[in-house]
Amino acid sequence: MRTGVTDGWGTDIQRRLGASLEHRGKAFTTGLGVTLLMQSSSATALLTASFSGQGLLTATTALAILLGADIGTTVVAQVLSFDLSALSPVLIALGVALFSYSNAGRRRDLGRVLLGIGLMLLALKLIVAASLPMRESIVIQQVFAALDSDLILAVVFAAAIAWASHSSLATVLLVMALASSGAIGMPVAFAFVLGANIGGALVPCIATLGANRDARLPPLGNLVFRTAGVILVLPLIDPLARLISPLEIATAQQIAGFHVLFNILLALVAFPLIDRVVAFCSRLLPPDPETVAQQQPRHLDRSAFETPLAALVNAEREVLRMGEIVETMLRNAFGALERNDFELARESRELDHVVNRFYDLIKLYLTALAREPLGEEESRRLNQILAFATELEHVGDVVSGNLIDNILRKKLLTKASLSESDREALDGLYQPVLQAFQLSFSVFTSGDVAMARQLLAHKYKFVKRERRAVQEHLEKIRRQSSYDSRLSALQLDLLRDLKRINSHLSSVAYPILDQAGHLRSRLRGKKSKPVPEQVLQPAKASPGT
Repeated sequence: MRTGVTDGWGTDIQRRLGASLEHRGKAFTTGLGVTLLMQSSSATALLTASFSGQGLLTATTALAILLGADIGTTVVAQVLSFDLSALSPVLIALGVALFSYSNAGRRRDLGRVLLGIGLMLLALKLIVAASLPMRESIVIQQVFAALDSDLILAVVFAAAIAWASHSSLATVLLVMALASSGAIGMPVAFAFVLGANIGGALVPCIATLGANRDARLPPLGNLVFRTAGVILVLPLIDPLARLISPLEIATAQQIAGFHVLFNILLALVAFPLIDRVVAFCSRLLPPDPETVAQQQPRHLDRSAFETPLAALVNAEREVLRMGEIVETMLRNAFGALERNDFELARESRELDHVVNRFYDLIKLYLTALAREPLGEEESRRLNQILAFATELEHVGDVVSGNLIDNILRKKLLTKASLSESDREALDGLYQPVLQAFQLSFSVFTSGDVAMARQLLAHKYKFVKRERRAVQEHLEKIRRQSSYDSRLSALQLDLLRDLKRINSHLSSVAYPILDQAGHLRSRLRGKKSKPVPEQVLQPAKASPGT
């Protein structure tokens, strides 16, 4: 079911989570809704952690999303607590029909979702039937009797099952089936539910161990909340079981109701404490010690290929880290130009090796992912990620191979000084390039059409500014015959390099606008002008060429 949802609607889910959710209430409902679709609070937690690691979400907002995700998975368990096994053959048949006889697209993915629901309902019925002999097994009875007398051990046992299965929902459904068959009593079932909550929170914590500090904070905060909630509720299990047992409610629904009640109360108590828990977890996690030059891709986990959306997010994270290194190269290069710092220019050039390492590993990762069965949206996103990584690698080459070489050869080694007007002209283009970095990152992660149009407008504005700067410089050297030719060449080369960098960064907007039909509509809206005949003729070589 999760595969069908991520293939058909994964990009929409990713954009929803990746939006700037400053309001915690909105973040909470987003986490709840995404988990209802994904059928996995662990998957929601991993996606949220990745966005937090990229700096797209604050740790407090990400933790609010996870609290909503915790309730989302309880709603699914509540629905499945009813006996819906009669729907199983209908859903399986309908799912097989849609999946087999539909072309690639959302109808096929919907068939996969319906097939997954039907198989889930069938599995619950089979678990109930298969667990009936447990009541007659002396060994199983002794094991559950031991757990009945030691609820802490029951919590640990269920947490281990939830961690091993990577799903608290699957564990709760198993507990419902065992309790419905009479294999376990209600106090043990409630303890199992509490353990499943801890085990489900452990999965993203362990999965993000190699991530940066910002990515690890939200899962750790969620684990702290769940563990504290279990510690507070565990002594109340026996009174709760005695209170609920006289009610004429089915066993499975009692367990599902306890699961929902626990997470709702936990969210109500935890919501005002989010800031304090984030501060507490920040003290537990050491700051990232890695320097820029030592950075290595650390999110390219091939085990995530089972969920292509998560694998694509991993690649996005590394492309953004690669972009930050390229931006650092540019800042260092202009710092060297400003201060005549030969060592800083050399360090900036060395970072190009780090950029190339990132690019090679990202390309290998995406190439391997492309061999997996991907939906149309996933394939399109994969191509966009690889294209932007390629553009960033080109920017790194421009900075190290052109811009820094020009600075070292014509500025640092000759100890020449640019005039005040030349510095102002360079700064008038350098600052917009820095803005283009941030804007291109935002367009890359969000896929927002309005931001893509803004980036393209920024590019056209930059091109006009660069032409004006070149014309003004040429006018100046015409007026000043004594102007240093080396400085003039340096100035023109730097202006050209900044223009190339800005063009590479702006390229991320084109596929987004093309997909939205904006580029095609612009071309259709303009009447094509005839191409001058002289442009079509090959240029004649001038004498002496």
